[in-house]
Amino acid sequence: MAKRSDLEPLIVQEWLRQQPAGQRSENEILGFYGRLQHENPGLLAFRASGDKYQVLKTILRDHIER
Repeated sequence: MAKRSDLEPLIVQEWLRQQPAGQRSENEILGFYGRLQHENPGLLAFRASGDKYQVLKTILRDHIER
């Protein structure tokens, strides 16, 4: 299992690659999470004491367009 701190930059990079500018809202994170689960589960292979979706929202908080 990888460290969250090692995966965070890769998750952000994937978010920015997959989500075009103008489509990086908090509402899009759930779909992104689903795609990661199916297409790139290694990016979610970190320990989390709670819901990984909530952790993902925290990781992406500075990369969400409001």
